[in-house]
Amino acid sequence: MNIAVVGSINMDLVYRVPHIVKAGETLHSTNHDVFFGGKGANQAVTAGQLGADVNFIGNVGVDVFGDQALQNLQTKRVNTAAIKKVGLTGQAIIQVADSGENSIVLFAGANFLVTTEQIQSERDKIEASNALLLQLEIPMPAVELAANIAAQKGIPIILNPAPAQEISDSLLSKVSILTPNETELEVLTGLKTETDADLYQACSSLLQKGVGAVVVTLGGKGAYYMNRHEHGRIQPNRVDAKDTTGAGDAFNGALAVGLCKGHSLKESILYASEVAAFVVTQMGAQPTIPLSFLNK
Repeated sequence: MNIAVVGSINMDLVYRVPHIVKAGETLHSTNHDVFFGGKGANQAVTAGQLGADVNFIGNVGVDVFGDQALQNLQTKRVNTAAIKKVGLTGQAIIQVADSGENSIVLFAGANFLVTTEQIQSERDKIEASNALLLQLEIPMPAVELAANIAAQKGIPIILNPAPAQEISDSLLSKVSILTPNETELEVLTGLKTETDADLYQACSSLLQKGVGAVVVTLGGKGAYYMNRHEHGRIQPNRVDAKDTTGAGDAFNGALAVGLCKGHSLKESILYASEVAAFVVTQMGAQPTIPLSFLNK
């Protein structure tokens, strides 16, 4: 299972506050945590812990956060040889109110310094992979070039279209599996996503653009999937969730592993749902995953 991940690496700075700070207001935080994050890194460490050989292409900063992020990736079985150090490490500054409401300031930092030249220089890692995992927290030209390299070699491409934004038909036509949530699906298609009939219509419109399959993550409502042969809903795994941060990323990483193991799309979704359900019972987006998942 050789998986290439091209994407983002962040440090998540989480502050617990009585309420979301207002303009001109100063608040005391009652608790502060630092977690490893970034959609690309979250997906990579999930796949690595599930037994895949993961090559990561991306950037961290020339700073302490960058050193810490690299060490964390290496500890969780991710090959960091293709990660450059430039600028400042990406950060997410997150306020979490006592009500559960949150507010996030995202500083892209080194993630937005990933260039097409960098992707081109590491194309051998993409060409040697059994699957390519992509997200949208790095510049779109870098994402599109990585997809082009994989498509030329017939390598399956899993694209998590987050943060939500428009995607060219050219890129969509190269995607083997697209994994939006409801909001991202609505942005991509301009269609409602409230009912199963809505989901069917929206997914169908993406298949018509050349996407191989669509897997819509629905949080506590499970998932909905469609390819050219079948469609249906996957029921959620009921757990006592502590922190839903990174659940979708864990799902994507595990989905890639399931497919690389030779499982069907439905079987891989069920596996990914189990892994994501475990992750939400832990704090942070990159918890240690039990060895028991390796044998499933």
